[in-house]
Amino acid sequence: MTIGRFVVKGLGVAVVALVAAPAATAQPDTGAGTPTLPVFEPYPSDWTPDYTPFPYNLWQVRVTPEQLAAERDACQWFNAQYDPLMNGVFGFQDFLGDRDDDWTAPGVQTAAATVAANLDRSAAFLDPRAHTLFITNYPDQSQYSPLFHGDSIYRLWFQFTQISDKIARRLPSGQINANVATANVYGTAIRDSGVCDGA
Repeated sequence: MTIGRFVVKGLGVAVVALVAAPAATAQPDTGAGTPTLPVFEPYPSDWTPDYTPFPYNLWQVRVTPEQLAAERDACQWFNAQYDPLMNGVFGFQDFLGDRDDDWTAPGVQTAAATVAANLDRSAAFLDPRAHTLFITNYPDQSQYSPLFHGDSIYRLWFQFTQISDKIARRLPSGQINANVATANVYGTAIRDSGVCDGA
């Protein structure tokens, strides 16, 4: 197993990317590599959002059917594909770092293409749902989500777009890490909250 080795400070807390990734994802030049994630298809379920935390208990009357469907679909994706996606991201980050951030090293560009494709596919799925969940309040232009952790889903989507962009620009693993660690923060917050349980 490999352990991420970067520390990022942000959002007022120290974030340590100490997420274990299977060795196969950290060695994409062996042929095992990071698998391409399948296209995710949401499905009907009896899941309902958690309205108990304040202020979501007060905002329940503002929630639209479209927002309910958006969070349910995003949660189903999260439960099915977040872990495999992030294992591939962490594995690639370590793989690149172990090669001194040399983008011409054997296997790096192939692995990068697979990880970026997975990120892009995931971001494309989350994009309309994240934007449905994260709304602008008028007249003060403040942004919020009326659903518990809807804002975390939006921010997770944004981090995926930034990681993919940095991979496309062939930046060093340490620079990619800022967004990887932040994505990990929001993913952990979503998982630990239980908001997606049963979706």
